[in-house]
Amino acid sequence: MQRDTLGNLVRSVPSPCIATILIVALSAFTASANAANSRGAESAPRTQLSIGYSMLYQEAVGIPKIKWLLAFKDKSEEVDRLAADLISYYQQLDKTMKRLSEQFPAMRIDEQPMSTIEADARKAIGDDQAKDFAPLIGKKGVDFEREALLMFYNALNEQRHLVGVMEGLETEPALKKFLETTKTDLDARHAKVGALLKRRYFTH
Repeated sequence: MQRDTLGNLVRSVPSPCIATILIVALSAFTASANAANSRGAESAPRTQLSIGYSMLYQEAVGIPKIKWLLAFKDKSEEVDRLAADLISYYQQLDKTMKRLSEQFPAMRIDEQPMSTIEADARKAIGDDQAKDFAPLIGKKGVDFEREALLMFYNALNEQRHLVGVMEGLETEPALKKFLETTKTDLDARHAKVGALLKRRYFTH
């Protein structure tokens, strides 16, 4: 049986990261005015950047936590090396963002980047993926490797586009340089994961 192409599989896997900000319209006049003012504040470039930095920081903190799940799974040397490189990269990104947020007040990494309902939905997605990675009952062999690589592939794809949008909004030179460098790093790792997926796990 012919395997699915990479593009089809990527579209079928739930996306783990990029958040949507939900704004509730209120019926009362004064409440509507307050909501309009809130929407105006949320649309300000620096506010949007704070949300973006917080989203990226949450990913940098969260992704390395799967190291302990991956450690108990049998996997090829190539997948093991790539996963280790990605986890190391996110650990370094975490440290860099903490340092920059202390040096530059314009970088906020402590915003709430999504609504409660979306946070709960994404937690449910994460719980399902954790079951797939479980040492005894989760997926094994090629199925596990492909699932893990797709998770990284989708996360990197969303993050590199997020950073690209932020780069266009950022006016602080040091932070703009950080975003440029991060975009280059994410692009390179996204391409590397995609190349491995195509070469070993999908038909062209």
